[in-house]
Amino acid sequence: MVINNHNQSRVWVLRLMTDNKIRKSQEIYQEVIDLAKISDDEVNQKISSGQSRLLNSLAWAVSSFTKAGILNRISRSTYHITPLGLQMYNEWKDKAEISQKEFIGLTEWDNYQKSILERKQSQSKDIEKYFDNNDNQEIENVDFETQAKNAIKEIETEIAVELLNKLQQGTPLFFEKAVLKLLLAMGYGGKENLFEHTGKSHDGGIDGVIKQDPLGIQKIHIQAKRYASDSSVGDGAVRNFAGSLQVQGANKGVFITTSSFTTSAKESAQKLSDKIILIDGQELVTLMIKYKVGIQIKEVLEICEIDEDFFE
Repeated sequence: MVINNHNQSRVWVLRLMTDNKIRKSQEIYQEVIDLAKISDDEVNQKISSGQSRLLNSLAWAVSSFTKAGILNRISRSTYHITPLGLQMYNEWKDKAEISQKEFIGLTEWDNYQKSILERKQSQSKDIEKYFDNNDNQEIENVDFETQAKNAIKEIETEIAVELLNKLQQGTPLFFEKAVLKLLLAMGYGGKENLFEHTGKSHDGGIDGVIKQDPLGIQKIHIQAKRYASDSSVGDGAVRNFAGSLQVQGANKGVFITTSSFTTSAKESAQKLSDKIILIDGQELVTLMIKYKVGIQIKEVLEICEIDEDFFE
């Protein structure tokens, strides 16, 4: 048997997982190889990165099924078929290929694609500025380096959506700690990483405090709200946070959410000048990617050019 593309990989992964067993990703790959009677020659075929072409394709199949709600990632690299997956298998079991077009109409997949679109739209403003500030002829002749950077942006967009989903699915306690780790990674808290997680004590609505100096003379108080994307933070929550800051005698606060802020919430924060900084879900994951919090580098691509000095 030969698996030629991701669409065929999905067929075999789904067929395997319908036995309702929990499997690690490596177990899925090996059992698909056995089930489909894949030859060693096919398994050993490599793509440019050096990874097995087949294993790469199976990994993409598992990833897309997870985004569509067909598989559930119950822990690190561990998957189980969902009731929706069993239902869809009955509809797709006679198909030779399962493309991503088949996922259209599935709630989790549609929400995932909506999030991708929203993030791209938010980034399109920067692209429009680029078009306005550059000669049209220059834009038409986009070089390979620019194309590579655009491809990386596409990957980062998908990572951002997945990051936000994971933050929203985690516990409030996990989110509070993740926010503190991000601010420390950004350089707040100094070399000593001076911080205190206060969320469990419900300290007046303050979830964490970062000290800017060893004596704690300058402090940043943090409020972290883990909301679904369709539940915006209103001005009442911002005003309550401002009140908590006043009780604490604090003059700086950062309000971070996984969703967004209403217009009135933003206006309330603006009235307080620079006392409260608002960070919504999109800005949050952008910062996490920039400061490598919750993500890891998979591969480093090098772009080379001629060293003109060498030839002088």
